[in-house]
Amino acid sequence: MLAIAFHGGVGEVTGSCHRVRTPKGSILLDCGMIQGGPERHDRNRRRLPFAMDDLGAVVLSHAHTDHAGRIPLLVKWGYKGPILATRPTADLCRIMLADSGKIQEEDARWKIKRLKKRGRDASWVTPLYTEEEALQAAERIQPVEVHEEVKLDGGESVVFHRAGHILGAAIVELRVGAERQARRILYSGDLGVDGARLMGSPESVDRPDYLLMESTYGDRRREEEGDRTELLLEVITSTADRGGKVIIPAFAVGRTQEVLARINDLVEGGRLPGLPVFVDSPMAAAVTRVFTLHPDAYSTEARRLLKAGDEPLEFPGLRMVGSVQESMEINHLQGPAVIISSSGMCTAGRIKHHLRHHISNPSNTVLFVGYQAANTLGRLIQSGVTPVRIFSEWHPVAAEIRTIEGFSAHADLDELVAWYDSLGGVRRQTFLVHGEIGAARSLAAHLSERGNEPVVIPEPDQEFALE
Repeated sequence: MLAIAFHGGVGEVTGSCHRVRTPKGSILLDCGMIQGGPERHDRNRRRLPFAMDDLGAVVLSHAHTDHAGRIPLLVKWGYKGPILATRPTADLCRIMLADSGKIQEEDARWKIKRLKKRGRDASWVTPLYTEEEALQAAERIQPVEVHEEVKLDGGESVVFHRAGHILGAAIVELRVGAERQARRILYSGDLGVDGARLMGSPESVDRPDYLLMESTYGDRRREEEGDRTELLLEVITSTADRGGKVIIPAFAVGRTQEVLARINDLVEGGRLPGLPVFVDSPMAAAVTRVFTLHPDAYSTEARRLLKAGDEPLEFPGLRMVGSVQESMEINHLQGPAVIISSSGMCTAGRIKHHLRHHISNPSNTVLFVGYQAANTLGRLIQSGVTPVRIFSEWHPVAAEIRTIEGFSAHADLDELVAWYDSLGGVRRQTFLVHGEIGAARSLAAHLSERGNEPVVIPEPDQEFALE
């Protein structure tokens, strides 16, 4: 029996996890962490509804936490098979997963401290996984070249195609079954945007039998927003004129580097001189170094600049912050500055400390440059909620709140539809994943007008037989 089950990333944009069942076992497409919502801790700890010895392979589309963050749990639960990813994704996962494990340990220590302060039992608190467990899991990831066909033990094959989005992000083409009965399943992962500074556009793949397609921005267009570099300049200069700081929550993988490349353009062009720019995320600093190792994955424009001697991720005034002490010192810095810190949805990491210190000052600006999932601190702030709770304390929101949608690494509605059209159709069925229900329904309506195959929005843990 050939079937597909959806264990995460349906009706929401976190926790991507899709299982293709074949007569010889199962193949897991992504295993991401669930972010946002008070129940996320319990949901992340919940065992997946299948046996680890039934799982023949895990295939990762890219390194973002919501697609790869539960890989250490699979290993803890006993998974011993291959984990496949592009070479840049494998490099990034070693950084990302280790950082995630460190955050899990820090969160557990913080929880224990709070409970003990209140005189309550804390013996039950344990990290989801440790930094060491994360590193051990990351070493299991096998790097694969883009466009290289890899045969799996069950006879299936996998090919990665460039998705744009972030460094190493891939569209996964999975071929299952023998000869005439073979079926091609295409999983979009997260699709990138047109005109991104560092990453190119998603590649097309010839007409699959089944399609799993992301729908994050399936209900919005960015066409009226304007040039993202000019918008960034306006936010920074207007905040600097007030003597304030621009606080940018940004994913350490992808979004931070895209913003830095735009600031580089402004600095190198003499339009933004003399302003300190801090990247306060050890992971983001390490990720930025990984970017320099894979220039072949850059966009054509970025490769042209590199060849001309302009490194897009280096410019005067840029400072990579390492230690906790350095991070704390930034919050007492006088005068204008730009602070880029993770996590991008403000769910963990040093960004929460910067928000705690700066969100109540009307001279400052909090600038969102990426998608904010429902129930995250980032979504609350972006939606105008005040006060907000940070580290168990309530803080009024007085800083200016801005969003530049164009910096999102996700394709918008028009770009999603254009990529779908480039496939030349889908032979049997399309499943929409990785999108809140309104966005998925919007995209489904547009795709249904263009193709003859059914377009389905799965429910959590729903399984579909594939003909």
